[in-house]
Amino acid sequence: MPVIFENTVIKGIPGIYPLTAENLMRVGLALCTLLIIDRDIEKPTLSIDEPDFITLSLSVGFLNAGGNVVVNSSGDIEVFCERDEEWTIKFKGISETDVKKLEAMLFGRNPIPKRTGKEIGKFVCQI
Repeated sequence: MPVIFENTVIKGIPGIYPLTAENLMRVGLALCTLLIIDRDIEKPTLSIDEPDFITLSLSVGFLNAGGNVVVNSSGDIEVFCERDEEWTIKFKGISETDVKKLEAMLFGRNPIPKRTGKEIGKFVCQI
């Protein structure tokens, strides 16, 4: 399987690996888990620039791991999408080391923990 990240960026065409809904959900799940475990943040926040297929797919995984998602606000991790023929997802707030840890989680044999009930995060969109 090819790599997901190029530095701290994911590139591709929506719907084709690595930008499938399933893969992006797992990336969001791993991203939130990394913040909880490595940075000891109890309720991490993911900031997205605009709700679309890519950012909402990431958000579902992030929420499932117990983090909160906000639109156009600051967060522990900020996600920006550039939409062209090939889409680019830029992550602000993660390092190269974080990317290696994320890929180890994504390609490892251990399941990434998920939350249930009231532990699942909240999605906040203020207009």
